[in-house]
Amino acid sequence: VNNAYTISGNKFYWDGVITDKQNVREFIYQNAIFNLLDFTILGGKFSLYPSVPFGSDTYLIAKAKKPTVRALFTDGNTRNLKVSFLSPEERQNFIGTVYYRKEVPNGFSETESLTKAVAEDELVTLEQIERLPVEVFDMSDFCTSESHAEEFLEHALMIRKKVDHGIKFETTPQAALGLK
Repeated sequence: VNNAYTISGNKFYWDGVITDKQNVREFIYQNAIFNLLDFTILGGKFSLYPSVPFGSDTYLIAKAKKPTVRALFTDGNTRNLKVSFLSPEERQNFIGTVYYRKEVPNGFSETESLTKAVAEDELVTLEQIERLPVEVFDMSDFCTSESHAEEFLEHALMIRKKVDHGIKFETTPQAALGLK
């Protein structure tokens, strides 16, 4: 995977200034998610890989595409299965606000914001939406594209809406051969 093409194919760029010394691993890990990427180490090398389904020919985000199943884990090839459910507070929908920078040619940039909410169903009243908590994502240090900010915010809202638990288990190397 050509990671530079993956990022630029979706018009996601990190356009900022690094002013403080910091651990490179920590920096990449903290900033990759804003570009819908996972920071991984493959073969001893740092890598960025899309955390959302993407077209294998264009590397563009494929919203309707389902991930390919590469392995099946059952009682026969796993042990110590632990399921942890998120608390109701961690699963509560929210109103998301994301800040990004609007560049002005030959001038000073302006901070813009975008606000969205996702409802559990289409029959939600305005009063119910107004009672939702507000979560703010400040991408103004490096994001200069409204479409990039909007794509990230939609992803954050959908994760909150759809993810309700996590799993942890042990398996054999043979059962995980098709995984990276």
